[in-house]
Amino acid sequence: MKKKHLLYSLFAALLSLSIASCKDSKNEPSQTTIYSTSPTSAQLTHFALKANVKVLANLDSVHFVIDQEKGLVYNVDSLPKGTNVTKLLVSMQFGTSVNKAQFVVSDGEVIKEEKTIDYSDTSTDSIDFSGKVVLKVTSANGQNIVTYDVNVNVHNENPDTLLFPMTERRDLPAAGDSNYALGMVQFNDQFYSLVNNSNGRYVCTAPTPAGKWSTEKVELPFVPVEGSLTATTDAMYVLDENGNLYASQDAKTWTSTGAVWTSVLGAYGDRLLGLTRASGTLCTDEYPRRADFTPAKAPEGFPVEGYSQMMVVSNDWAVNPVAIMVGGTDEHGKLSNATWGYDGSIWAKMNSNVNNSMPAITGATLVSYCTYELNNVTQVATKKNSWLVMGGRLADGSFNRKTYTSRNLGITWTTAATSLQLPDYMPAFSGALGFVCTETMSLKAPSRIAKPITEWEVPYLYIVGGSDAHGMLLNNVWKGTITRLTYRPLY
Repeated sequence: MKKKHLLYSLFAALLSLSIASCKDSKNEPSQTTIYSTSPTSAQLTHFALKANVKVLANLDSVHFVIDQEKGLVYNVDSLPKGTNVTKLLVSMQFGTSVNKAQFVVSDGEVIKEEKTIDYSDTSTDSIDFSGKVVLKVTSANGQNIVTYDVNVNVHNENPDTLLFPMTERRDLPAAGDSNYALGMVQFNDQFYSLVNNSNGRYVCTAPTPAGKWSTEKVELPFVPVEGSLTATTDAMYVLDENGNLYASQDAKTWTSTGAVWTSVLGAYGDRLLGLTRASGTLCTDEYPRRADFTPAKAPEGFPVEGYSQMMVVSNDWAVNPVAIMVGGTDEHGKLSNATWGYDGSIWAKMNSNVNNSMPAITGATLVSYCTYELNNVTQVATKKNSWLVMGGRLADGSFNRKTYTSRNLGITWTTAATSLQLPDYMPAFSGALGFVCTETMSLKAPSRIAKPITEWEVPYLYIVGGSDAHGMLLNNVWKGTITRLTYRPLY
């Protein structure tokens, strides 16, 4: 039983971390400032908005970056949608005494025609930041003028919304006829789908789940269970209807491994994890087996069906990557809300019912993704590694329409923010597959910015297939992401 200490220690460490994480985390962008006492200096060294609770709480704590090279002043993390920036007071500091500082304001909602506003330490003149604002700083000797474009950025929408646009929805591969069964995996930077419909069996390949699929009809010497299709780093695997495990490199030619399993749990590096029966006892197994490995009796309450996809993640709290899966029904037919974790050696239950809002569920979709935590003082949003659970069916047979989130490997789950809930137009589903694919997004660069970022990586979340209320496969591939991830990075 000593082997269990590693995963249980991880559980304790993560629980402590989840408590400690209540403290504010500051991950603010750097601010480039250069100080000089020269009378020719006209550099701005500090810029802030003055407090105004009628506009926004903690407005004076919003962080602004000063880019001396490009002559820009801006807040990287935009203010919430709807913030009124037409009448704001500012506070500024300079590297040395300056002759004058003037705002040239135009094209705003309040100040439409060009207007020059002189700034002083005690200035009570408000600035309309809804239009174009230029700050001109004149050095003490009057011989040097430094110009800054000043932008107070405001979101046009909730930046933390998880959007699945209807325009991005695609059909499943080989969907010309009714899809009776489908399996899909990512292997060697390619997606493979094994499809069985009334016209036959097909192997389909594409760069992403929503990409253009190449389809080839195949004849296999066995009857595969398409939903068991799983890929390790070395091969793809599938079970046949009798539990025989097969391996392949191209999903067209399959070789028997000799293993007989009741179900596949998931991939852990180059090993496939599954369940088998030895002398009538349910055991956890792996393929290929390590030299010192023997199947072990599955823990009490371990799910035998209806569990989510298994996700493997690396973290700072464990020596080895940790795999997790949620929900499912055990061999006694009991439905569970448990998170099960695997540390490369043993399985153990990760969570308890304390502070766990996720209900008992089967057929849930589990994905490792990201969410953002907004500091209400600085308005800085910090990216957090998160796990999302969506879809599935509840104990009463109804569909789960809520999304749940965890930031501590599933030790505790909370109901996700409204912005992370799935849209009403997405049909209820159970047993859908979830994938995250990083893709390049590009936009044309604004001409006024030197060497801007025009391409950046966006992690897209795909929800594939799933069953409807009648047990029929849903012909859907949904593509979504959190809105702020699509914003062009400023610098």
